[in-house]
Amino acid sequence: MAEEELVRVQFYEPDVGYENLWASRTSRSDLYRIESVPFFVYGIALHDVVLAKPDDRGILTFLEVAERSGNNTLRARSDELVNNANLRARLTTVLTNSGCTVEEHRSRLFGINVPPEVPLKSVIDSLNSLGVSWEYGHPAELNDG
Repeated sequence: MAEEELVRVQFYEPDVGYENLWASRTSRSDLYRIESVPFFVYGIALHDVVLAKPDDRGILTFLEVAERSGNNTLRARSDELVNNANLRARLTTVLTNSGCTVEEHRSRLFGINVPPEVPLKSVIDSLNSLGVSWEYGHPAELNDG
């Protein structure tokens, strides 16, 4: 998908702050399909369809999830990731080889999309075996696969 076809949808959580996620337009003017893995906000996963409308400043703002994609979001972070390029590369390789999508934020935080067909337990086991701290970013719909 060409970058010019994407728009930013702003999410806000009091404990987290603001995060902008890339989204593609749908056939309905107020529904958008999320095209990036969330790093900070909770309850959103890659390819969820969300309702969003411009606020009084014209910023496209998230209102609610209209349709779940079935994907799960995990986040991996570790102090060791910052200083260890080999660990970052190994983490990315292991996760992408298992069918996950991985996005990296400043070498210290990984947003991980786990598709419904990928057993969540195997991804968690991989993270644990690499000694990387992780959390659920989208705990509402877990796929134990």
